[in-house]
Amino acid sequence: MEATVAVLALLIVGPMVGVEIAVAAFLNPVLGRLPDEAFAQARSDSGRVLGKVMPFWYAAALVVLIAAAVLLRADWFFVTAALAMAVVVIATVTLMVPINNRIGRWTSGADVDRGLARQWDRLHWRRVGLLVAVFGLLVVGLVVVALTAA
Repeated sequence: MEATVAVLALLIVGPMVGVEIAVAAFLNPVLGRLPDEAFAQARSDSGRVLGKVMPFWYAAALVVLIAAAVLLRADWFFVTAALAMAVVVIATVTLMVPINNRIGRWTSGADVDRGLARQWDRLHWRRVGLLVAVFGLLVVGLVVVALTAA
């Protein structure tokens, strides 16, 4: 059971962090160079699509991190990762989802508010930083578990 939780945690959290880094570092900067009409379509569509998928991915990551904290008992690594992931989820729901919903309603270049998009991007970079820390804690915790089991 412990090995299954460890593998699931890596398979859920790792790619999620990678996707969020790609959105922050590559997708949104490229979209930001588009003219307003294309920017509105691309940001609103990506916001709607990712807004439907990411809640399930975030919830799965939180659940598997809590399971790791309970089952793997690697001192504070998994507990801290789960708590940081809970902070990410709460911050996402309270701060980012309302902005994302407004961006998702853009239908034309006239609707574009680049300041709103920049605000979301700034919050997203902070979230990415926390997610990288979550993944780092997970990996270090798994290494500790593996070394103590050997």
